[in-house]
Amino acid sequence: MTKEELILDCRYYNGEEEVPDSLPEGMAIFWDYERVWTGWVLDGCDRLQKNIDYYTKEYDLPNLLPDDDGTPLGLKALLFARYDYWNGFMGGSKDEYAQSFKAWYLEHYVARARTHRQQLSQRQAGDAQT
Repeated sequence: MTKEELILDCRYYNGEEEVPDSLPEGMAIFWDYERVWTGWVLDGCDRLQKNIDYYTKEYDLPNLLPDDDGTPLGLKALLFARYDYWNGFMGGSKDEYAQSFKAWYLEHYVARARTHRQQLSQRQAGDAQT
């Protein structure tokens, strides 16, 4: 895939070198995660596959989150890894922890913006109707 194709699956990152001032408050962190994910995919970084493998094995990531939200599994795994880093599993059940990540992901990432691919598709559908 090209960088431009990967960016279509992002919500905040557009290929910029630095965080744009125009981002909504608090979204710079997601911009950076998307930037890192794009770079990892382009570089063939094995850490990305390790994240996918780990969060699939430990938390059944492909079935935990919706598969129709426009976010590739590798980016979901990276987001879970960052959530895990900042929050840490402090006990309770793995299922409860997975559900807390799911709630965070849906509320703070998915609900705030559509991917560029989703936005483009919506614009094209609107153009086709006019």
